Amino acid sequence: MKRILLIIVLLLPGAILATTPQGRGQRGAGAAPASENAQAPNLNLPSGDAKRGEGYYLKYGCWECHGYTGQTGNGARLVSTVLNANGFVNYIRGPRTNQMPLYSAKVISDQDAADLYAYIKTFKKPPEAKDIPLLQQIIKEK
Repeated sequence: MKRILLIIVLLLPGAILATTPQGRGQRGAGAAPASENAQAPNLNLPSGDAKRGEGYYLKYGCWECHGYTGQTGNGARLVSTVLNANGFVNYIRGPRTNQMPLYSAKVISDQDAADLYAYIKTFKKPPEAKDIPLLQQIIKEK
């Protein structure tokens, strides 16, 4: 039974970075709340380079919360983000949770952010439960 629970917990989808108001945490103390009706600016981002983005993922410590695969840390599951590049950059510039640090354009340039996004889009989603033979075997033994 413990094996089944462990496997199921590992397969549960994590939080997804999203632009919808549901489930948002509070911003850090003293920060002005983001207006729910305000439209995020279109940044007209440059093309991203995944190889450079990999270096930035390590340099800026993204792996510390999101894991090396974008799905194994305590942070949001980046592997399944629904944000486009513009939404991603706007989110890191003004996160809606006090657990995510704010990365201004002075810290991470638009080019670096585009590179980070390009790298994050290379992450592979985990297999579906039905596609894991050992899990299916355990379920059938029950």
